[in-house]
Amino acid sequence: MAVAARLRRRAVHVGTLRGSLGWVRIIAFLAVTIIVLTAILLVAVAMTAAAKRRNQVSQMSARWAVRHYAIPGRGHTVVGVALTDADGRIHGEHVVARIQDDAQDWQRDFIVARQEAEERAFHLNIDRPPSIEG
Repeated sequence: MAVAARLRRRAVHVGTLRGSLGWVRIIAFLAVTIIVLTAILLVAVAMTAAAKRRNQVSQMSARWAVRHYAIPGRGHTVVGVALTDADGRIHGEHVVARIQDDAQDWQRDFIVARQEAEERAFHLNIDRPPSIEG
């Protein structure tokens, strides 16, 4: 009988160990999950910050330049200045004039608008930091 009682006590002890091992596994799983999610969050924050920095640097290096274009089907040419970065992306635009395609003195109107756009670009670029062109 003493042997049977010992075996019963040992079985209860092993069952208790198995129960506590289950909790340890759950806690370990949760800890690993939290660590992985934290790492993913940190990478996402770092990538977002880097993209913001690149965008700010791109905008700071952008310069105002004369731009003109015609929109098909609209019947006019747009003359203006555009804030363009080194990659060719446009960050802003000011329209100086819209010249009708059938204007009597289209050439003169275009030259006048272009000169005004050049002056505007010059004055807008004075307020911007100097660009480093490589």
